[in-house]
Amino acid sequence: MKKITGLYHEYLPNISGMAGWYYDYDTNLLDSKSKAAPFAKKLLLFHAETQEIFTVYEASEQQVISNFAVLEYYQGNLYFLVLEKVTEQILIMSYEFVSRQVTEVARIAAAGINFARLAFYVAPVLLAVQDDLNHRVEIYYPQRLSLPLAEDECFECQEGEKFYFSKWLADESLARRNAYLVKDAQGKTIAEGSGRITRFENGEFMMI
Repeated sequence: MKKITGLYHEYLPNISGMAGWYYDYDTNLLDSKSKAAPFAKKLLLFHAETQEIFTVYEASEQQVISNFAVLEYYQGNLYFLVLEKVTEQILIMSYEFVSRQVTEVARIAAAGINFARLAFYVAPVLLAVQDDLNHRVEIYYPQRLSLPLAEDECFECQEGEKFYFSKWLADESLARRNAYLVKDAQGKTIAEGSGRITRFENGEFMMI
């Protein structure tokens, strides 16, 4: 764990569920040219109150860090993705805030997976690709699932055995055009209604 002081950038993305914590990639937080999406070599955390920057993880020569998959905080751990090019494995990594330790949570074969499109969802921590071209949500962790995705739908989160999707209604005469769908693990719609699924700064989801 390397601590750097004296740097600050007001446009850093915050971590949902972690007030005052922000993150960035590579070494110079003021240099956007160092961020060659979707890969990075360093993951850093910035604490707004102390204005300290911590290097959480530095990829080896044969590794890259995804800077497309937004970091996900869940039950005291921060999750991020690493691609190991030699073994062609995708590593799900977690950083525990209390111990400041990085742990490998799981490995997934990279073959056939678009690493640059992988994203984290909750809860629990879920790794998936929203494939708009093929109209599917491909879930790779913690279990392998493939759910149908209509053209006007967007996957939002999981709660138990329920998978929540937001939907934009095409009917312009409607007072509210935001809707939601709830699907089961087989992709069957088990509930739907009017409202927008919103995630707040504390990481919680709410229907509004």
